[in-house]
Amino acid sequence: MLRTKKFPYALFFGHLALEKLLKALVVRRTGQHAPYTHSLILLARRAELDMPEALLDQLAEVMEFHTEARYPDVVKDFYKKCTSEFARAKFREIKKVYAWCQRKLGK
Repeated sequence: MLRTKKFPYALFFGHLALEKLLKALVVRRTGQHAPYTHSLILLARRAELDMPEALLDQLAEVMEFHTEARYPDVVKDFYKKCTSEFARAKFREIKKVYAWCQRKLGK
């Protein structure tokens, strides 16, 4: 998506990737089905990850990409904000959090 310059979608799918990984961590940690939520913060807490505050802040920011990419009344503003530079920087942050979570899943 980044290569094809579909920046809002790249960030939206980045959110989804984190959501699915966090849900896997919840299942591994609790042995139960993950909650039906898109809240990355709630999932991280439910998985009891002891995530550094900086990564929790990034999760909170990434949560905006889920809402803003889906609801028509805020899509215009989100698309304006989604320049190549912005999207690539945020995607690097998503990848950093994803890698941290993957390491937790590997344990």
